[in-house]
Amino acid sequence: MTLKVTTGVFMPRDTYEVDVFFDNVTGLKTNSPVEIAGIEVGLVQAIRLDENKARVTLLLQPNVKIKADAAATIRTRGVMGDKFVEIDPGTDVFPVIGDGGRIVHGETPADLDALFSKIGEIADDIRIVARSAANVFGGPQGEQDMRLAFESLRDAAVGLNAMVQSNAQTVEYIVHNFRDFSADLRDISGTNKDGVDRIVANLEAASLELKQTLEQANTVLSRIESGEGPLAKLVNDPEMGRDLQETMASLESVSRKIDEGQGTLGRLINDDTTVDELDKALEGLNKYLSKQEQFKTSVDFSSEYLARHDETKSTLTLRLQPSEDKYYLLSVVDSPQGVREKKETFLTRWVNGQQTTIREIEDKYYRSKISFSAQLAKRWDNLVLRGGLFESTGGVGLDYYLWDDRLQFLFEAFDFDPDDNPHLKAGAKVFFLKNFYASIGMDDFARNDRQSFYAGLGFYFTDEELKYLLTSAPIPSN
Repeated sequence: MTLKVTTGVFMPRDTYEVDVFFDNVTGLKTNSPVEIAGIEVGLVQAIRLDENKARVTLLLQPNVKIKADAAATIRTRGVMGDKFVEIDPGTDVFPVIGDGGRIVHGETPADLDALFSKIGEIADDIRIVARSAANVFGGPQGEQDMRLAFESLRDAAVGLNAMVQSNAQTVEYIVHNFRDFSADLRDISGTNKDGVDRIVANLEAASLELKQTLEQANTVLSRIESGEGPLAKLVNDPEMGRDLQETMASLESVSRKIDEGQGTLGRLINDDTTVDELDKALEGLNKYLSKQEQFKTSVDFSSEYLARHDETKSTLTLRLQPSEDKYYLLSVVDSPQGVREKKETFLTRWVNGQQTTIREIEDKYYRSKISFSAQLAKRWDNLVLRGGLFESTGGVGLDYYLWDDRLQFLFEAFDFDPDDNPHLKAGAKVFFLKNFYASIGMDDFARNDRQSFYAGLGFYFTDEELKYLLTSAPIPSN
Protein backbone atom coordinates (compact mmCIF):
# COMPACT_ATOMS: atom_id res chain seq x y z
CA MET A 1 0.00 0.00 0.00
CA THR A 2 1.42 3.41 -0.99
CA LEU A 3 1.04 6.22 1.56
CA LYS A 4 1.45 9.97 1.24
CA VAL A 5 2.96 11.85 4.19
CA THR A 6 1.37 15.27 4.75
CA THR A 7 2.94 17.21 7.66
CA GLY A 8 3.24 14.13 9.86
CA VAL A 9 -0.08 12.57 8.79
CA PHE A 10 -0.16 9.46 6.61
CA MET A 11 -2.65 9.48 3.70
CA PRO A 12 -3.07 7.20 0.64
CA ARG A 13 -1.16 8.47 -2.39
CA ASP A 14 -4.22 8.60 -4.69
CA THR A 15 -5.91 11.34 -2.70
CA TYR A 16 -7.57 14.34 -4.32
CA GLU A 17 -8.25 17.94 -3.29
CA VAL A 18 -11.43 20.00 -3.13
CA ASP A 19 -11.95 23.57 -1.91
CA VAL A 20 -14.66 25.02 0.31
CA PHE A 21 -15.18 28.62 1.45
CA PHE A 22 -16.17 29.63 5.02
CA ASP A 23 -16.96 33.00 6.56
CA ASN A 24 -15.08 32.09 9.76
CA VAL A 25 -12.62 29.24 10.47
CA THR A 26 -11.62 30.19 14.03
CA GLY A 27 -10.07 27.17 15.77
CA LEU A 28 -9.70 25.13 12.56
CA LYS A 29 -6.11 24.13 11.83
CA THR A 30 -4.12 22.39 9.11
CA ASN A 31 -4.31 18.57 9.41
CA SER A 32 -7.67 18.82 11.22
CA PRO A 33 -9.72 15.73 10.36
CA VAL A 34 -12.45 15.60 7.73
CA GLU A 35 -15.35 13.25 8.52
CA ILE A 36 -18.44 11.82 6.86
CA ALA A 37 -21.05 10.26 9.19
CA GLY A 38 -18.44 10.23 12.01
CA ILE A 39 -15.81 8.39 9.93
CA GLU A 40 -12.55 10.14 9.10
CA VAL A 41 -12.10 10.37 5.31
CA GLY A 42 -9.42 13.05 4.96
CA LEU A 43 -7.80 16.09 6.46
CA VAL A 44 -7.44 19.86 6.07
CA GLN A 45 -4.60 20.42 3.59
CA ALA A 46 -4.39 24.23 3.65
CA ILE A 47 -6.18 27.36 4.93
CA ARG A 48 -5.74 30.74 3.22
CA LEU A 49 -7.58 34.03 2.68
CA ASP A 50 -9.31 34.43 -0.70
CA GLU A 51 -11.49 37.52 -1.41
CA ASN A 52 -12.23 38.18 2.30
CA LYS A 53 -13.24 34.56 2.88
CA ALA A 54 -11.40 31.57 4.29
CA ARG A 55 -10.54 29.12 1.52
CA VAL A 56 -10.01 25.66 3.01
CA THR A 57 -8.43 22.91 0.87
CA LEU A 58 -9.52 19.40 1.88
CA LEU A 59 -7.45 16.31 1.06
CA LEU A 60 -9.85 13.36 0.62
CA GLN A 61 -9.34 9.62 0.24
CA PRO A 62 -9.82 8.25 -3.31
CA ASN A 63 -12.81 6.08 -2.35
CA VAL A 64 -14.77 9.08 -1.07
CA LYS A 65 -17.23 10.41 -3.66
CA ILE A 66 -18.99 13.70 -3.01
CA LYS A 67 -21.62 15.27 -5.26
CA ALA A 68 -22.13 18.80 -6.54
CA ASP A 69 -24.81 19.52 -3.89
CA ALA A 70 -22.54 18.46 -1.01
CA ALA A 71 -22.19 20.66 2.09
CA ALA A 72 -19.27 21.15 4.51
CA THR A 73 -19.66 22.31 8.15
CA ILE A 74 -17.07 23.14 10.81
CA ARG A 75 -17.87 21.11 13.97
CA THR A 76 -16.46 21.03 17.54
CA ARG A 77 -15.81 17.94 19.67
CA GLY A 78 -17.42 18.83 22.99
CA VAL A 79 -17.80 22.35 24.31
CA MET A 80 -14.08 23.22 24.23
CA GLY A 81 -12.87 20.43 21.92
CA ASP A 82 -10.91 20.49 18.69
CA LYS A 83 -12.41 21.62 15.38
CA PHE A 84 -13.01 19.29 12.43
CA VAL A 85 -14.82 19.47 9.06
CA GLU A 86 -17.95 17.37 8.55
CA ILE A 87 -19.13 16.70 4.97
CA ASP A 88 -22.64 15.85 3.78
CA PRO A 89 -21.75 13.97 0.52
CA GLY A 90 -24.94 15.03 -1.33
CA THR A 91 -27.43 13.07 -3.47
CA ASP A 92 -26.88 10.71 -6.39
CA VAL A 93 -28.76 12.88 -8.91
CA PHE A 94 -25.83 15.32 -9.04
CA PRO A 95 -22.43 14.73 -10.66
CA VAL A 96 -19.32 13.83 -8.67
CA ILE A 97 -16.85 16.60 -7.75
CA GLY A 98 -13.39 15.72 -9.03
CA ASP A 99 -9.87 16.76 -8.12
CA GLY A 100 -9.60 20.55 -7.84
CA GLY A 101 -13.37 20.95 -7.55
CA ARG A 102 -15.33 23.06 -5.12
CA ILE A 103 -17.96 22.34 -2.47
CA VAL A 104 -20.44 25.19 -2.90
CA HIS A 105 -22.17 24.96 0.47
CA GLY A 106 -19.79 25.93 3.31
CA GLU A 107 -21.59 26.41 6.64
CA THR A 108 -19.92 28.05 9.65
CA PRO A 109 -21.39 27.26 13.11
CA ALA A 110 -22.09 29.94 15.67
CA ASP A 111 -19.00 31.30 17.44
CA LEU A 112 -18.94 30.76 21.25
CA ASP A 113 -17.89 34.35 21.92
CA ALA A 114 -20.73 35.62 19.77
CA LEU A 115 -23.08 33.17 21.51
CA PHE A 116 -22.05 34.37 24.99
CA SER A 117 -22.43 37.97 23.82
CA LYS A 118 -25.97 37.24 22.65
CA ILE A 119 -26.78 35.55 25.98
CA GLY A 120 -25.54 38.66 27.81
CA GLU A 121 -27.74 40.90 25.64
CA ILE A 122 -30.75 38.66 26.34
CA ALA A 123 -30.04 38.80 30.10
CA ASP A 124 -29.93 42.61 29.95
CA ASP A 125 -33.28 42.64 28.13
CA ILE A 126 -34.80 40.33 30.77
CA ARG A 127 -33.50 42.60 33.54
CA ILE A 128 -35.10 45.64 31.86
CA VAL A 129 -38.42 43.82 31.46
CA ALA A 130 -38.38 42.69 35.11
CA ARG A 131 -37.68 46.25 36.28
CA SER A 132 -40.53 47.57 34.13
CA ALA A 133 -42.91 44.90 35.51
CA ALA A 134 -41.94 45.84 39.06
CA ASN A 135 -42.70 49.49 38.32
CA VAL A 136 -46.06 48.60 36.78
CA PHE A 137 -47.34 46.09 39.34
CA GLY A 138 -45.66 47.51 42.45
CA GLY A 139 -47.85 49.17 45.13
CA PRO A 140 -51.56 48.78 45.97
CA GLN A 141 -52.74 50.06 42.58
CA GLY A 142 -50.54 47.55 40.74
CA GLU A 143 -51.80 44.76 42.99
CA GLN A 144 -55.40 45.75 42.21
CA ASP A 145 -54.64 45.84 38.44
CA MET A 146 -53.02 42.41 38.63
CA ARG A 147 -56.06 41.01 40.49
CA LEU A 148 -58.38 42.39 37.81
CA ALA A 149 -56.15 40.93 35.07
CA PHE A 150 -56.27 37.48 36.65
CA GLU A 151 -60.03 37.71 37.06
CA SER A 152 -60.40 38.64 33.38
CA LEU A 153 -58.13 35.75 32.42
CA ARG A 154 -60.24 33.38 34.55
CA ASP A 155 -63.47 34.64 32.95
CA ALA A 156 -61.93 34.16 29.49
CA ALA A 157 -60.90 30.60 30.37
CA VAL A 158 -64.43 29.82 31.61
CA GLY A 159 -65.95 31.25 28.43
CA LEU A 160 -63.48 29.34 26.26
CA ASN A 161 -64.31 26.12 28.13
CA ALA A 162 -68.04 26.69 27.63
CA MET A 163 -67.51 27.36 23.91
CA VAL A 164 -65.42 24.18 23.51
CA GLN A 165 -68.07 22.14 25.35
CA SER A 166 -70.86 23.51 23.15
CA ASN A 167 -68.84 22.87 19.97
CA ALA A 168 -67.25 19.59 21.02
CA GLN A 169 -68.90 17.67 18.18
CA THR A 170 -67.71 20.22 15.60
CA VAL A 171 -64.18 20.14 16.99
CA GLU A 172 -64.21 16.33 16.92
CA TYR A 173 -65.41 16.44 13.28
CA ILE A 174 -62.57 18.84 12.36
CA VAL A 175 -60.00 16.64 14.10
CA HIS A 176 -61.38 13.57 12.33
CA ASN A 177 -61.14 15.31 8.93
CA PHE A 178 -57.60 16.44 9.66
CA ARG A 179 -56.69 12.86 10.63
CA ASP A 180 -58.13 11.56 7.32
CA PHE A 181 -56.33 14.29 5.40
CA SER A 182 -52.99 13.46 7.03
CA ALA A 183 -53.54 9.75 6.24
CA ASP A 184 -54.28 10.57 2.59
CA LEU A 185 -51.22 12.80 2.45
CA ARG A 186 -49.09 10.00 3.93
CA ASP A 187 -50.42 7.54 1.32
CA ILE A 188 -49.74 9.99 -1.51
CA SER A 189 -46.21 10.71 -0.31
CA GLY A 190 -45.57 6.97 0.14
CA THR A 191 -46.77 5.95 -3.32
CA ASN A 192 -45.00 8.88 -5.00
CA LYS A 193 -41.84 8.90 -2.91
CA ASP A 194 -39.59 8.75 -5.95
CA GLY A 195 -41.41 11.66 -7.53
CA VAL A 196 -41.18 13.72 -4.35
CA ASP A 197 -37.45 12.94 -4.10
CA ARG A 198 -36.97 14.06 -7.70
CA ILE A 199 -38.87 17.28 -7.02
CA VAL A 200 -36.71 18.02 -3.97
CA ALA A 201 -33.54 17.21 -5.92
CA ASN A 202 -34.66 19.47 -8.78
CA LEU A 203 -35.37 22.29 -6.33
CA GLU A 204 -31.91 21.90 -4.84
CA ALA A 205 -30.36 21.93 -8.32
CA ALA A 206 -32.39 25.01 -9.24
CA SER A 207 -31.31 26.80 -6.06
CA LEU A 208 -27.68 25.92 -6.81
CA GLU A 209 -27.97 27.31 -10.35
CA LEU A 210 -29.70 30.43 -9.01
CA LYS A 211 -26.88 30.98 -6.54
CA GLN A 212 -24.28 30.60 -9.30
CA THR A 213 -26.25 33.02 -11.49
CA LEU A 214 -26.37 35.60 -8.70
CA GLU A 215 -22.64 35.22 -8.16
CA GLN A 216 -22.04 35.82 -11.87
CA ALA A 217 -24.34 38.86 -11.76
CA ASN A 218 -22.40 40.22 -8.80
CA THR A 219 -19.17 39.71 -10.74
CA VAL A 220 -20.59 41.64 -13.71
CA LEU A 221 -21.77 44.47 -11.45
CA SER A 222 -18.35 44.60 -9.81
CA ARG A 223 -16.69 44.91 -13.22
CA ILE A 224 -19.10 47.70 -14.14
CA GLU A 225 -18.34 49.56 -10.90
CA SER A 226 -14.60 49.18 -11.51
CA GLY A 227 -14.97 50.55 -15.06
CA GLU A 228 -14.21 47.34 -16.97
CA GLY A 229 -15.92 46.54 -20.28
CA PRO A 230 -18.07 48.56 -22.76
CA LEU A 231 -21.13 48.59 -20.47
CA ALA A 232 -19.09 50.15 -17.66
CA LYS A 233 -17.82 52.75 -20.11
CA LEU A 234 -21.39 53.52 -21.16
CA VAL A 235 -22.45 53.95 -17.52
CA ASN A 236 -19.40 55.80 -16.16
CA ASP A 237 -17.98 57.72 -19.14
CA PRO A 238 -19.22 61.35 -18.94
CA GLU A 239 -18.52 61.91 -22.65
CA MET A 240 -20.83 59.09 -23.64
CA GLY A 241 -23.43 60.48 -21.23
CA ARG A 242 -23.23 63.87 -23.00
CA ASP A 243 -23.55 62.14 -26.39
CA LEU A 244 -26.62 60.32 -25.15
CA GLN A 245 -28.16 63.56 -23.90
CA GLU A 246 -27.48 65.24 -27.27
CA THR A 247 -29.06 62.29 -29.08
CA MET A 248 -32.17 62.48 -26.87
CA ALA A 249 -32.37 66.23 -27.50
CA SER A 250 -32.18 65.65 -31.27
CA LEU A 251 -34.93 63.04 -31.05
CA GLU A 252 -37.07 65.46 -29.05
CA SER A 253 -36.53 68.16 -31.71
CA VAL A 254 -37.49 65.78 -34.52
CA SER A 255 -40.59 64.65 -32.61
CA ARG A 256 -41.65 68.27 -32.01
CA LYS A 257 -41.26 69.13 -35.71
CA ILE A 258 -43.32 66.09 -36.69
CA ASP A 259 -46.08 67.12 -34.25
CA GLU A 260 -46.07 70.64 -35.75
CA GLY A 261 -46.41 69.20 -39.28
CA GLN A 262 -42.96 70.24 -40.47
CA GLY A 263 -41.11 68.21 -43.07
CA THR A 264 -42.29 65.35 -45.25
CA LEU A 265 -42.92 62.99 -42.35
CA GLY A 266 -44.80 65.68 -40.42
CA ARG A 267 -47.09 66.42 -43.38
CA LEU A 268 -47.56 62.71 -43.96
CA ILE A 269 -48.74 62.18 -40.38
CA ASN A 270 -50.72 65.40 -39.80
CA ASP A 271 -52.09 66.26 -43.28
CA ASP A 272 -55.49 64.60 -43.83
CA THR A 273 -55.14 64.86 -47.61
CA THR A 274 -51.88 62.94 -47.57
CA VAL A 275 -53.40 60.33 -45.30
CA ASP A 276 -56.43 59.93 -47.61
CA GLU A 277 -54.17 59.52 -50.65
CA LEU A 278 -52.09 56.96 -48.79
CA ASP A 279 -55.26 55.07 -47.82
CA LYS A 280 -56.38 55.03 -51.45
CA ALA A 281 -52.97 53.78 -52.57
CA LEU A 282 -53.02 51.04 -49.94
CA GLU A 283 -56.56 50.09 -50.94
CA GLY A 284 -55.49 49.77 -54.58
CA LEU A 285 -52.46 47.75 -53.54
CA ASN A 286 -54.68 45.45 -51.47
CA LYS A 287 -56.99 44.91 -54.44
CA TYR A 288 -54.02 44.10 -56.66
CA LEU A 289 -52.56 41.70 -54.11
CA SER A 290 -55.99 40.12 -53.65
CA LYS A 291 -56.20 39.45 -57.39
CA GLN A 292 -52.69 38.04 -57.35
CA GLU A 293 -53.66 35.70 -54.51
CA GLN A 294 -56.70 34.53 -56.51
CA PHE A 295 -54.57 33.80 -59.58
CA LYS A 296 -53.95 30.06 -59.87
CA THR A 297 -51.80 28.04 -62.23
CA SER A 298 -51.72 24.31 -62.89
CA VAL A 299 -49.97 21.92 -65.28
CA ASP A 300 -51.85 18.88 -66.63
CA PHE A 301 -50.56 15.87 -68.56
CA SER A 302 -52.83 13.15 -69.95
CA SER A 303 -52.40 10.10 -72.15
CA GLU A 304 -55.35 8.44 -73.94
CA TYR A 305 -55.26 5.06 -75.65
CA LEU A 306 -57.21 5.06 -78.96
CA ALA A 307 -58.47 1.52 -79.49
CA ARG A 308 -59.17 1.85 -83.25
CA HIS A 309 -55.68 3.12 -84.03
CA ASP A 310 -53.94 1.07 -81.31
CA GLU A 311 -51.90 4.16 -80.43
CA THR A 312 -51.70 6.79 -77.69
CA LYS A 313 -52.64 10.46 -77.79
CA SER A 314 -50.74 12.72 -75.34
CA THR A 315 -51.65 16.24 -74.20
CA LEU A 316 -49.71 18.76 -72.08
CA THR A 317 -51.90 21.62 -70.79
CA LEU A 318 -51.11 24.84 -68.92
CA ARG A 319 -54.13 26.24 -67.07
CA LEU A 320 -54.16 29.94 -66.08
CA GLN A 321 -57.04 30.89 -63.77
CA PRO A 322 -57.29 34.58 -62.78
CA SER A 323 -60.64 34.08 -60.98
CA GLU A 324 -62.94 31.31 -59.79
CA ASP A 325 -65.28 31.53 -62.80
CA LYS A 326 -62.78 32.10 -65.64
CA TYR A 327 -59.62 30.41 -66.86
CA TYR A 328 -57.45 29.89 -69.96
CA LEU A 329 -56.11 26.64 -71.41
CA LEU A 330 -52.91 26.36 -73.50
CA SER A 331 -52.19 22.84 -74.79
CA VAL A 332 -49.72 20.93 -76.93
CA VAL A 333 -51.24 17.78 -78.51
CA ASP A 334 -49.37 14.80 -79.98
CA SER A 335 -52.04 12.69 -81.74
CA PRO A 336 -51.52 9.47 -83.75
CA GLN A 337 -54.06 10.82 -86.23
CA GLY A 338 -51.71 13.67 -86.98
CA VAL A 339 -52.77 17.06 -88.29
CA ARG A 340 -55.45 17.06 -90.93
CA GLU A 341 -54.94 19.28 -93.97
CA LYS A 342 -57.50 19.56 -96.75
CA LYS A 343 -56.25 19.90 -100.33
CA GLU A 344 -58.73 21.08 -102.99
CA THR A 345 -57.83 20.73 -106.71
CA PHE A 346 -59.71 21.98 -109.80
CA LEU A 347 -59.09 20.07 -113.08
CA THR A 348 -60.21 21.20 -116.54
CA ARG A 349 -61.16 18.46 -119.00
CA TRP A 350 -62.85 18.24 -122.44
CA VAL A 351 -65.82 15.98 -122.51
CA ASN A 352 -67.76 15.58 -125.82
CA GLY A 353 -66.19 18.69 -127.19
CA GLN A 354 -67.07 20.74 -124.12
CA GLN A 355 -64.74 22.07 -121.45
CA THR A 356 -65.61 20.76 -117.97
CA THR A 357 -64.10 21.74 -114.58
CA ILE A 358 -63.76 18.94 -112.04
CA ARG A 359 -63.27 19.68 -108.28
CA GLU A 360 -61.19 17.15 -106.33
CA ILE A 361 -60.81 17.20 -102.54
CA GLU A 362 -58.04 15.27 -100.80
CA ASP A 363 -57.58 14.94 -97.01
CA LYS A 364 -54.03 14.48 -95.84
CA TYR A 365 -52.91 13.67 -92.26
CA TYR A 366 -49.40 14.56 -91.21
CA ARG A 367 -48.49 12.29 -88.31
CA SER A 368 -45.25 14.06 -87.55
CA LYS A 369 -46.90 17.40 -86.83
CA ILE A 370 -47.97 18.60 -83.40
CA SER A 371 -51.20 20.56 -82.93
CA PHE A 372 -51.99 23.29 -80.44
CA SER A 373 -55.00 24.36 -78.40
CA ALA A 374 -55.80 27.75 -76.90
CA GLN A 375 -59.16 28.03 -75.17
CA LEU A 376 -61.09 30.51 -73.05
CA ALA A 377 -63.39 28.97 -70.42
CA LYS A 378 -66.27 30.52 -68.46
CA ARG A 379 -67.98 28.72 -65.56
CA TRP A 380 -71.53 29.01 -64.22
CA ASP A 381 -72.00 26.85 -61.15
CA ASN A 382 -71.32 23.28 -62.42
CA LEU A 383 -71.42 24.15 -66.16
CA VAL A 384 -68.35 25.30 -68.12
CA LEU A 385 -68.37 26.70 -71.67
CA ARG A 386 -65.10 26.61 -73.62
CA GLY A 387 -64.20 28.14 -76.97
CA GLY A 388 -61.12 28.72 -79.12
CA LEU A 389 -58.58 26.48 -80.83
CA PHE A 390 -58.98 22.70 -80.47
CA GLU A 391 -56.00 20.85 -81.96
CA SER A 392 -55.20 23.80 -84.28
CA THR A 393 -58.85 24.19 -85.46
CA GLY A 394 -61.73 26.29 -84.19
CA GLY A 395 -64.27 24.72 -81.88
CA VAL A 396 -66.36 24.77 -78.73
CA GLY A 397 -66.67 22.57 -75.66
CA LEU A 398 -68.99 21.94 -72.72
CA ASP A 399 -68.09 20.51 -69.31
CA TYR A 400 -70.39 19.50 -66.47
CA TYR A 401 -69.08 18.71 -62.96
CA LEU A 402 -70.57 16.59 -60.17
CA TRP A 403 -69.51 15.41 -56.70
CA ASP A 404 -67.49 18.52 -55.82
CA ASP A 405 -65.70 18.43 -59.21
CA ARG A 406 -64.58 14.82 -58.76
CA LEU A 407 -66.64 13.73 -61.83
CA GLN A 408 -66.49 15.64 -65.16
CA PHE A 409 -68.57 15.03 -68.30
CA LEU A 410 -67.19 16.68 -71.45
CA PHE A 411 -68.27 17.32 -75.02
CA GLU A 412 -66.13 18.94 -77.74
CA ALA A 413 -66.88 19.89 -81.36
CA PHE A 414 -64.17 21.24 -83.68
CA ASP A 415 -62.63 20.92 -87.16
CA PHE A 416 -65.84 22.04 -88.90
CA ASP A 417 -65.86 21.27 -92.65
CA PRO A 418 -68.77 21.80 -95.06
CA ASP A 419 -67.74 18.66 -96.94
CA ASP A 420 -67.34 16.45 -93.88
CA ASN A 421 -68.65 15.92 -90.40
CA PRO A 422 -66.95 17.83 -87.57
CA HIS A 423 -64.66 16.19 -85.05
CA LEU A 424 -66.89 15.29 -82.08
CA LYS A 425 -65.62 13.97 -78.78
CA ALA A 426 -67.59 12.93 -75.67
CA GLY A 427 -66.37 11.37 -72.48
CA ALA A 428 -65.93 11.56 -68.72
CA LYS A 429 -63.13 12.03 -66.20
CA VAL A 430 -63.02 10.65 -62.67
CA PHE A 431 -60.58 12.38 -60.28
CA PHE A 432 -59.09 10.15 -57.58
CA LEU A 433 -56.34 10.40 -54.97
CA LYS A 434 -55.14 14.02 -55.02
CA ASN A 435 -53.53 14.72 -58.39
CA PHE A 436 -54.67 11.87 -60.65
CA TYR A 437 -57.68 11.14 -62.85
CA ALA A 438 -58.94 8.49 -65.30
CA SER A 439 -60.74 9.27 -68.58
CA ILE A 440 -63.02 7.28 -70.90
CA GLY A 441 -65.20 8.08 -73.94
CA MET A 442 -65.57 8.17 -77.75
CA ASP A 443 -63.35 10.26 -80.02
CA ASP A 444 -64.32 11.53 -83.51
CA PHE A 445 -67.50 9.46 -83.36
CA ALA A 446 -69.21 11.46 -86.20
CA ARG A 447 -66.75 10.03 -88.78
CA ASN A 448 -67.22 6.34 -89.34
CA ASP A 449 -63.72 5.78 -90.66
CA ARG A 450 -62.01 7.49 -87.72
CA GLN A 451 -64.23 7.02 -84.67
CA SER A 452 -62.52 5.30 -81.75
CA PHE A 453 -63.12 4.33 -78.13
CA TYR A 454 -60.51 5.75 -75.75
CA ALA A 455 -59.39 5.30 -72.16
CA GLY A 456 -56.56 7.04 -70.37
CA LEU A 457 -54.89 8.40 -67.26
CA GLY A 458 -53.69 11.87 -66.31
CA PHE A 459 -52.16 13.87 -63.50
CA TYR A 460 -51.85 17.54 -62.64
CA PHE A 461 -49.98 19.86 -60.26
CA THR A 462 -50.97 23.28 -58.93
CA ASP A 463 -48.58 26.22 -58.64
CA GLU A 464 -48.12 25.66 -54.89
CA GLU A 465 -47.27 22.01 -55.44
CA LEU A 466 -44.86 22.92 -58.24
CA LYS A 467 -43.11 25.42 -55.95
CA TYR A 468 -42.72 22.73 -53.31
CA LEU A 469 -41.37 20.20 -55.82
CA LEU A 470 -38.91 22.68 -57.34
CA THR A 471 -37.63 24.01 -54.01
CA SER A 472 -37.37 20.63 -52.28
CA ALA A 473 -35.74 18.75 -55.16
CA PRO A 474 -32.00 18.14 -54.57
CA ILE A 475 -29.59 20.06 -56.80
CA PRO A 476 -26.84 17.84 -58.25
CA SER A 477 -23.29 19.05 -57.66
CA ASN A 478 -20.18 18.21 -59.61
